[in-house]
Parts: sequence; structure tokens; C-alpha cells
Amino acid sequence: MKPSRKCVEASPPPSQAGSYLLEVLIAILIFSFGVLGLVGLLGSSVRFTNDARYRSEAANIANGVIADMWTTSAANLDAYFAPNGTKLGPWETKAKALLPIAPGHPDPITVDLTPGITTESRTAVVTVFWQAPGEKDLHQHVMTAQIGRNRGTP
Repeated sequence: MKPSRKCVEASPPPSQAGSYLLEVLIAILIFSFGVLGLVGLLGSSVRFTNDARYRSEAANIANGVIADMWTTSAANLDAYFAPNGTKLGPWETKAKALLPIAPGHPDPITVDLTPGITTESRTAVVTVFWQAPGEKDLHQHVMTAQIGRNRGTP
């Protein structure tokens, strides 16, 4: 006689009652926070890149003004680089084209000329101003140089 086999009925799986849906919703929520973090990081990187570009442009403009002063005799610096000076005007135009100029700040570049360390030289302080869009702070780049003959006759 053969042993009898009992038929085992397959029982239905326990009811999930929406647990898969809950897992999917939690996964979507975590993914959304990740995407928002990446968007915030991208915004910060654009802001820092623009800030670096403005600082670089301001440094280049100040360096150009100083270089232009070196091609001018110390006696003519006041006439050429005073406000509305013939050589300062083109630099101001260039600064207005390359930098976001602060509203209410009349001059993007100021040049302060004082007596130098010798009678044949001048101390020049060039300041370039800008204000990034959406910011309240006024930024500036200051460069100082001695222009002219800085030592006595040998």
C-alpha cells in the first residue's frame, strides 16, 4: 500500500494593505530632497563663480589703470587721472561695461594721488567698486602703487 499524500492547500499571502505604495512614496520624497539639494548647490556655485569673475575683472581694471599711469609722467597724473580726466574716462566706461555698478554710486573707479616717496613720484591708490545683482553689500578692489622715479639720482 502506498502512503497517502496529503494535499497541502496553498494559503493566500497575507494582505499588504498598501505597504508597497508607502515605500514608493518615501523613496520619491528622499529623491526629491536630493534634487532640491543639487539645485541649491548649483545656485551657490553660480553665485560664487560670478563673484570670482567680478573680483577678477575689478583687479584687471585696477591693474590696467596703474599700467596706464606708468606710461604717464608723474607731473601729468593729476590732469589725466583726476575725476573726468582724459585717461580715466575710458577706464570708467570699461568698468561700467564689465561690472555691475552700484546704484547711487557715481564713480566705478576712484583714483587718489598723493606725494610719493621722492619728489619725482606719486602714490596712487586705485579703487574699483561694484555691487553684484541681488546683494546689498558694495564690493571694492584697492590697488596701490608708486608711480615715477622712486630713488634719487646716483
